[in-house]
Amino acid sequence: MRRVFLASLAFVVIYFGIVKLQIFFVNHQVSKQTAARPQNDEDHKIHVFSFTKYSPSGAKEIEIEGDSANLLDQVVLLSNVMAKAYAEEAAVTITSDKGKYYKTVNKVDLEKNVVATTDNGTRLLTEQLTIHPSSKTMETDLNTEVKKDNINIEGLGASGDTNLKKVQFKKNVTVVIQDMQDKSKQPTMITCDGTLVIDYEKNIAHFQKNVVAKDERGILHADLMDVYYNKISRHVAKIVALHNVVIENPDGNKTYSDSVIYLADEGRVILGGDTEALYYDNTNLKKEDVFI
Repeated sequence: MRRVFLASLAFVVIYFGIVKLQIFFVNHQVSKQTAARPQNDEDHKIHVFSFTKYSPSGAKEIEIEGDSANLLDQVVLLSNVMAKAYAEEAAVTITSDKGKYYKTVNKVDLEKNVVATTDNGTRLLTEQLTIHPSSKTMETDLNTEVKKDNINIEGLGASGDTNLKKVQFKKNVTVVIQDMQDKSKQPTMITCDGTLVIDYEKNIAHFQKNVVAKDERGILHADLMDVYYNKISRHVAKIVALHNVVIENPDGNKTYSDSVIYLADEGRVILGGDTEALYYDNTNLKKEDVFI
């Protein structure tokens, strides 16, 4: 009887020992898995990030909102971004799919489906945009499109103030200007290899390097070209072209000159410097030198 009792007691001790050993290994494994996780569940929660930055004088520089999981980091990663960048108390509203806010340098990088819209209807579209709220400027190195009224501009790389009153395109620029009064007319198209600076307040665009303006009346080539817009109708009112100017008419005639002023409202062309005209009369090519 004593042997049976001792055997039973030994079995119970061994059983509880095995159970405790199993519990130890399970807890150890759970501890390892927990330690291996870089963040706990609380760290993965998405919160709404909302921030407003003021200048030393107390004026708003930028408001930014978005979804974020790292609110306390120096670089806040954002999704579903909506920002308002201020210049002269007017704001441009900017949206994007993703973004980063750099707290220490007060800079915002926006990516994917970036759209900036001003109160007067100017729209900028690109896939990447950097905002500098303190200097009230924006910039991108990617292909950018700006639309306002009847003027559509595309180019590679752009920069400007945050209210889009003046925008500069770096290169490979195409501008399409549609006649608002007669949309059946062929639009005016202007291209250039170099920079384009368009001032929406002064209604003027400065084109550089291999500039070509084309519409149903012909083609105008020049090294430099200033295009002035009518403030009300938004059509091209005047063109000033400089250096290596060539005018091509639809019939094939060409005029070469140092400069050209084209007054669209008057339908008048003023040639400057030494001018050479090549034109066709029936089947014979004739050449004339004109000095104005």
